[in-house]
Amino acid sequence: MLTYVDESGREPALVVGGGVPKSWINKPMQVRGLPTSLGVIDWDWQPGKMRVRVHGSKPTVRVGPSFGATARIQVT
Repeated sequence: MLTYVDESGREPALVVGGGVPKSWINKPMQVRGLPTSLGVIDWDWQPGKMRVRVHGSKPTVRVGPSFGATARIQVT
């Protein structure tokens, strides 16, 4: 899954790249125009850094587990 909304917590959170396999994260990726219940999402991955743009609300954003705990996230 490229992006999904996790509604298991008190407030929904946007999970970027939740289904991306670990073997993909060593290369840049770019995703545009993904519709979600929190707004339309664009994201860019450059190894080590995730840039996320949410057109709509400003939800909590986290990356999927393959990206690792040290991945930097920039939300605009």
